[in-house]
Amino acid sequence: MITSKDNKTYKTWLKLLQKKYRQKEQLFLIEGEHLILEAQKAGVLREVLLCEGVSFITSAPTTYLTKLLFEKLTSTVTSAGMMAVCTMKEQEIKHQKRLLLVDGVSDPGNLGTLIRSALAFGFDGMVLSEDTVDIYNEKVVRATQGALFNLPIIRRNLAEYISDLQHANVAVYGTALNANAKRIDDITTVDKMAFIVGNEGAGVKDSLIAICDGCILINMAEQVESLNVGVAGSILMYQFNGLKKD
Repeated sequence: MITSKDNKTYKTWLKLLQKKYRQKEQLFLIEGEHLILEAQKAGVLREVLLCEGVSFITSAPTTYLTKLLFEKLTSTVTSAGMMAVCTMKEQEIKHQKRLLLVDGVSDPGNLGTLIRSALAFGFDGMVLSEDTVDIYNEKVVRATQGALFNLPIIRRNLAEYISDLQHANVAVYGTALNANAKRIDDITTVDKMAFIVGNEGAGVKDSLIAICDGCILINMAEQVESLNVGVAGSILMYQFNGLKKD
């Protein structure tokens, strides 16, 4: 049982609430039984942290904390009293039939939704721009509901990555409300496709749109100007899903 805020290990866990320390230590925090079990299946579970009085059966090393110390680590109002420390895993995208590229998305909930949808619709991986929110942000992790542990996600310079994809015969489509954009139903599905979604306010950068093979427009009622990026990206991935056809 850790009872003091001055405990060295506890201080390290507190620092994991900050992106720069997560990157330095290559560790991140998760919360809740479901995520802990998913992390265990993925082989990234390092240690379980339990609030005093909470019972949880696991083969991983377990540490108890006082309620006051535990609450300083948690980001949820009504916590179940269980968290875990996980190890970041080196990511590699092995296939390129279906990819989602994410340009500057800043809202953790939106990124979490996109990760979950990408896994649900059979995408091979996600490529994040350097200014997209950290995938190990506690809100992102929670929104993925465990999908984070099962989908390859890398961070790259998107302009360079798009060029590499095109050299590998991957058709790259941006999402934009410009005159040259084609309705989603008019886009021909091909073997290898990648799609770019952009920042909540600014959309996909013009410099990236300029080097895409085409632009996609999601047709909708005229009363609606645009869709949330998590919704729009999910529609795209459903339309051009990589699921095996029976």
